[in-house]
Amino acid sequence: MTDDWDFYSALVDGKPASLYVDLGAKAFAPRKDLPHMAYLRLRMRQPRDDGLSSKAEFDQLIVIEDALTDALCDEHTAFVGRNTSDGCRDFYFYVSAPDTWEARTASAMAPFGDYQFQTGTREDPEWSSYMNFLLPGPWDRQRILNRGVCEQLQENGDALTTPREIDHLAYFRDAASAAAFIDDVRPLGYHIKDEPRHDEEDDTISVEVSRVDVPSMQGIDEVTRPIFEATHRHGGDYDGWGCTVER
Repeated sequence: MTDDWDFYSALVDGKPASLYVDLGAKAFAPRKDLPHMAYLRLRMRQPRDDGLSSKAEFDQLIVIEDALTDALCDEHTAFVGRNTSDGCRDFYFYVSAPDTWEARTASAMAPFGDYQFQTGTREDPEWSSYMNFLLPGPWDRQRILNRGVCEQLQENGDALTTPREIDHLAYFRDAASAAAFIDDVRPLGYHIKDEPRHDEEDDTISVEVSRVDVPSMQGIDEVTRPIFEATHRHGGDYDGWGCTVER
C-alpha cells in the first residue's frame, strides 16, 4: 500500500459504481511475490437505491475496512482497492498464499456477524484486476485531476462560481498534429494563446489554448472534455488546465 489513493465514479456492468484505488501501487505492479488476487465481497446493509453506499452506513463501512486492512495486510498481502456497486463493496488484495485466505478473512470479519460476505482467490500474476479494472483509464484519471485542481482553488478561497479564462496545455508529436488540433478547437470558442512551441529536449510541440468558463466542481469535466478528446483524437497528450483564483 502507498499513500497515493483516490476515488472516481464509473459504470460497472451497467450500474453506478464508486472505485477507490491505490494509484501509487502502479509503480511496483505486478509484484511477483504476490501472484494471486484475493477478494472479499461485503453485502451492504443500507445501500442507496442506486446500489452505492449510503451516509447512514458510511461510518460502519469505514470501521470494517480499517479492521480488514489491519488484520490482513502484511508483507504477504497488499490491499489495492475497492469497488462499491449493486449493493456490495468488493475489497481487492494481492496475496502470496491463497490457501489461507478464507480462514484469514473469516477471522477478520468475526466482529461483524451481522454482515454477509463472500471471498475467493484466483491466479493473477500480471495483476490484471488491478491494472485493467481498478485503475482509472485516461479520462477517469483526468477527472480525478480535475477535482484536485478545483479543491486547490477552494482551499485558496475560490467559490468556483466566477467565469474566468481557463488555460489548457496539450503536447503533440509533430506540427501537423498540432495544427489539426488547433483547427478542431477553434470553432468551439478557444483562443490560441501562443504560437505552437517546439521542445527540442522532448521533441514535442506544445499548444496552449484558453476559453472563458466556470471551473465548478460539477461542471469542470464538461469544460475539459472537448479539449481532452480533441487532443487524443490527434495523437497528443493533454497536460491539464489552470486558471486564476477568484476570491
